[in-house]
Amino acid sequence: MTGILSVVPFASPLVFLGAALWLVAQSAIIAAIVLVVFGFLVVFVADHFARPALIGGPTQLPFVWVLLGILGGVETFGLLGLLLGPALLAVLVALWRELATPVPVAATDGTHTKE
Repeated sequence: MTGILSVVPFASPLVFLGAALWLVAQSAIIAAIVLVVFGFLVVFVADHFARPALIGGPTQLPFVWVLLGILGGVETFGLLGLLLGPALLAVLVALWRELATPVPVAATDGTHTKE
């Protein structure tokens, strides 16, 4: 359930928090604490390292840009924004890099420059 709900922001913790509450009801306090800590650790690593690395690798985007693209895309477009956000951000960064590179200026003394 956690894996399926991980595509929806903030939904996967609901699964292991519910399981932890069930463990507390069964008087298994230590098991509930371990489950919550392990669950948040897995979600943290997946959301902050694995997903941006998988999405940002082919696009050559820095980690922070991919993370912002994921969060902004999901907030704006919902589930489809998980893929659209980083893709649109990659296009914007490519345009920015293209427009920011200086254009070689031709020499004014009659000689030609190599491009």
